[in-house]
Amino acid sequence: MSKGFKLLRLEYLFTVLIPLFIAIYLNGYDIIDNIEIIGGFAFWAITGNTLNDFKDMDNPNDQETQERIEGYSKKEIAVLSLGSFILGSALFYYPILDNVFLLFYISATALMVVLYCLFLKPILGINWILLGVSHIWFPYFIIKLNVSNSNMLFPTLELFEWFFLSSASLVALSGNIIHEVIDNDAITKLNNRSQQIIIWVVSLSAISISIFSIVLFPLELFLFTPALIIPLGVIYMARSKERLPQNATSIKDIGIITGNLLLAFVVIILF
Repeated sequence: MSKGFKLLRLEYLFTVLIPLFIAIYLNGYDIIDNIEIIGGFAFWAITGNTLNDFKDMDNPNDQETQERIEGYSKKEIAVLSLGSFILGSALFYYPILDNVFLLFYISATALMVVLYCLFLKPILGINWILLGVSHIWFPYFIIKLNVSNSNMLFPTLELFEWFFLSSASLVALSGNIIHEVIDNDAITKLNNRSQQIIIWVVSLSAISISIFSIVLFPLELFLFTPALIIPLGVIYMARSKERLPQNATSIKDIGIITGNLLLAFVVIILF
């Protein structure tokens, strides 16, 4: 296999696919009816990955990126990013024709991802909001609107869906924050004690709200209990402010593997 496939970082597709698959599962939709949406987001995930490399390749201290893009120019990375964006956008064409309201959510998602990758990733707090909305909330709304063909901009959500989206956002945020710690990104602008406090508050909130949601709606949400391994693992990694996992790429690898195992789990229950 060409070493260039490393540029795609396909191992990160789970961050995009899991929310889409869960939206399909919770609503009892047919995956085939949403295949263009799924494919579009998969290509856009590659766009986001390559945009990150396009931005980070100017940082000589980012050893992981430097190793991945070795031998490639910024122009070549940009072409790969643009190509995947065009392919993904083409797959959204017919869904948007069927429901014009999808244009708002799909365009807003694209804008948020571009802003995050190129400009707002270092801005603490804003980057978390952008990731939560673009990776959790809007993809869920898009699946709802794509199947229901509603003539309203905002899809109708059941109470358990509000609880699920809130829980999922906090669980994902917990994982993303520890990812920032490992990569020395935005949160590392704070001192170790502040980082630890934020990690614990977010992770404990994720656990509490998730358990409360599962107790309230066991029929719909009980199967997602295994996802609690993410905030529990994050709390363990941040158990000491002197031993935060900065530059611990092996821990990040375990997190990626865990994410892909969760993706496999969701695919199994979906079928």
